[in-house]
Amino acid sequence: MNRYIAKTKGYITRFFLINDTPHKVAAGFALGLFWGIMPGEGVGTTLITAYFLRLNRFSATAGVLASNMWMTVVVLPFAAFIGGLIFRVSPEFLINSFWETYELGWMYFFTKTIVLKILMPFLAGFFIVSIGVSLFFYCLLYFMLKLKKIKFK
Repeated sequence: MNRYIAKTKGYITRFFLINDTPHKVAAGFALGLFWGIMPGEGVGTTLITAYFLRLNRFSATAGVLASNMWMTVVVLPFAAFIGGLIFRVSPEFLINSFWETYELGWMYFFTKTIVLKILMPFLAGFFIVSIGVSLFFYCLLYFMLKLKKIKFK
C-alpha cells in the first residue's frame, strides 16, 4: 500500500513541476477533464485537441485519465437534470428511457426518435456540466500553480 501512495505522491509532484506556463498546464488539465466527462471520448481526442490548441499534453492526459469513464456515471444525474431543463423533459424520464433503450441494443439506440428525445438532452447536459467542471478546475489549478511559482521565486 505504501508503494502506491509513494507512486501517487510522485505523480502529483511531477505534475506540479511541469515546466510550462500555469495557463497551459491548467488549460490542458481542464481540457482533459472536459473530454473525460463527455461520454465516448477519451485519451486520443484529448491529445489531438491539446496538440492543436498548443496546451500541455501531459496535464491533458492526466485530466482525462482522472475523469474518464467513472466521471460519466457520476455526472449522469446532473446531465439529465440540465438537459431536461433545456429540452423540457423530466430527468427521471431521460434516465429511465436511456436504460430501457440501452438494454434493447445498439441498433435501436441510434434511431431518430431516440437520438432526438434522449441523446440530445443528455449530450447538452453533459456538455454544460463538462464546461462547468473544467472551468472550476482550470481556475483552481491555475491559481495553485501561480501560488507555487510565487513561493519558489
